[in-house]
Amino acid sequence: MLKDNIAYLLKFASKEVYIDDLLNGHLYMNAADYYHGLPGEQGDPLEASMVLPACIYGNYRLPIYCMYTVRENDIVDGSVQIPKRMIREFGCADGWIGIVRYDSFARLIDSHTTGGEEVYAHGAISYGIPGPKLIEEIFQGTICNLLIKTPKYAYQQEYRIIGSNPVECRLRPDTKHPGCKIEEYGHAELDLGSQLTGFSWKTPVSSLTEEQHRLALKLPQHA
Repeated sequence: MLKDNIAYLLKFASKEVYIDDLLNGHLYMNAADYYHGLPGEQGDPLEASMVLPACIYGNYRLPIYCMYTVRENDIVDGSVQIPKRMIREFGCADGWIGIVRYDSFARLIDSHTTGGEEVYAHGAISYGIPGPKLIEEIFQGTICNLLIKTPKYAYQQEYRIIGSNPVECRLRPDTKHPGCKIEEYGHAELDLGSQLTGFSWKTPVSSLTEEQHRLALKLPQHA
């Protein structure tokens, strides 16, 4: 049985080359803290919070790779409906979508998770405000805080791959505010050591069929 009923993972990108990187098994990952300053729904000032909605952060230097979760019950007649706001807010109207079959991809990621050498964790995001017991588990490190987000982002159906090694962080002068410093984070690149041949595809966003406030994506070889 597929974990959490997940059938596919999608990656939205503004350029085809970014999808080609994924299909070649090369993941470009930004630090969690990188998303604090992004505009619109790509940004989240509470990213890496330990206690929502308080700004107490943890694991904010760990790199993350974000995808879109497609579960079996999302698929109707071999297609999945994608909110148009996903395409709009992620600047992908003229972009591309990468499609990977979940079970094969998860096995590949698991092979890099053993021992925590490269991948710290991966899984679908849970959307909600943690209660006291869950907060305690987050602080104990039993639950990864990077797999929990506030409900306002639930439409993104996010799946995350979290790297084990923190990225570099340096301070640079803030030209707009003399005397102040800005944190600047590096990035990480995860090489899966294998192309996703046989269980991955790509398609231009322009090929999707528009249906009301959603776009219909035909999934390849769906059983």
